[in-house]
Amino acid sequence: MRKTSTKMAGLGALAIAAPLLITACGAGGGTGSTTTDDAADLDVSAEDFLSARGEELGVDSISVLAQSSPQADAIQQISGQFTELTGITVDWTILDEQSTENRAAVALGSGDGGFDVLQTPSGFIPTYVDRGWLEPIGPLAQDTESIVPGWSLEAFGEGTTSLLARDEEVYGVPMFIGTQMFYYRTDVFEEHGIEEVPTTYDELVDVVQEIHSDDVAGIALRTAPSPSQLLFVWSAWLYANGGSYYAEYDDGSYSGSALDSPEAIESLTTYTDLVQNYAPSGATNWSVDDVTRAFATGRVAIVQEGAVFGGTFDNPDSSQVAGDIDAFTLPSGPAGSFVPYNTHGWTIAANSGATDAAWLFTQWATLAQTLTAATQTDANFGAPPLADVYSSPEYEEKYGFNNFVPSVIGTMEIANDGGVSPFEGDPNYLPATTDWATVGQQIAEELSKAVTGQVSVEEALSTAATYLE
Repeated sequence: MRKTSTKMAGLGALAIAAPLLITACGAGGGTGSTTTDDAADLDVSAEDFLSARGEELGVDSISVLAQSSPQADAIQQISGQFTELTGITVDWTILDEQSTENRAAVALGSGDGGFDVLQTPSGFIPTYVDRGWLEPIGPLAQDTESIVPGWSLEAFGEGTTSLLARDEEVYGVPMFIGTQMFYYRTDVFEEHGIEEVPTTYDELVDVVQEIHSDDVAGIALRTAPSPSQLLFVWSAWLYANGGSYYAEYDDGSYSGSALDSPEAIESLTTYTDLVQNYAPSGATNWSVDDVTRAFATGRVAIVQEGAVFGGTFDNPDSSQVAGDIDAFTLPSGPAGSFVPYNTHGWTIAANSGATDAAWLFTQWATLAQTLTAATQTDANFGAPPLADVYSSPEYEEKYGFNNFVPSVIGTMEIANDGGVSPFEGDPNYLPATTDWATVGQQIAEELSKAVTGQVSVEEALSTAATYLE
């Protein structure tokens, strides 16, 4: 059974598993490129509210800082609608990931403003909040007179919003989610007479062993030694088996090492065996790019990868297996079902001189209708944070295939039921400690030695556990 979710708590998660596009680097201002066909199909009540509120505020423009990514690019493309309705120009600055982080720190820390709305990874929330850089969303969301009809923070689910919270106060509105599921080749399953997808990790292992061949490997998994690669995928297996990194969690603090437990040993043994014996040759140091390429080119039958890749895998222009694939949520283990999960959010700068206008934009940008329209742009935005968007006819037509949409929704339900962390009250998939960037990397490098066969699983976990003491 799944863990029961509890109140929103402290720290943010690590950055997303699927890599953001960081090739574009530039700044742009204005109202975007909305046409009648691009604009969100808003309810009349929402349009009337936006128009009246924009006139009431009397703000000429707001500035937005975002990463060059499908989610931000898509909203920019349709942001002309916001300007048309409110009269508020949106001045966009869209940079690569590192440049965005640098500009955000300068703008937020200077006290002189510069940006009103910022795309903020959940992992940055604790630091930004502790430094007083962000406006809390709670008081704004409780002001009923400022709420756009049809918008609700609760609609995003606790598993998503809790990642943008600090001390039970939310500081951002989700703009997309980073999570994973299993994709598989339906033609390979049919060839072997497999009619049901695995619902447990034991069943998954049985299926992989049965379908593996010299022509098509049974499975491919991330194995590159970093928290965003090996640990981001394997941790779901660890938690489902009853394991964890730390022994205890209390009010945002972790203590004691549990990484050399029998549950951890069993989980890594299974993972290592699959990679060494049922994955393509050389797959013991693979990143997301290697895994997705292997699946799209037909080299492998099953992969655990991001929801953002559904549209890519089923697109005949980018995938040789399009039309012959399906998806299922991550299986369960003795401790239940757990999923990799994190998010980025639209946040409002505490030093903004146009807080109310920034709040209006944030709501418009995260309305179900706006997010649905964003998925229809050429930005390939396939991972919106609202379950309602996945059920829309527009999303189904562009991205839906077989059980992909139910799998995404099921994954979000697991997260909202608490299936992200093994600890009650912890919203973070990977431990949100101040030194995790260093410790997580050290652990990943030790576990990689087991995956590549340099040391035993027991030895790798024993050494990795010392970094948590």
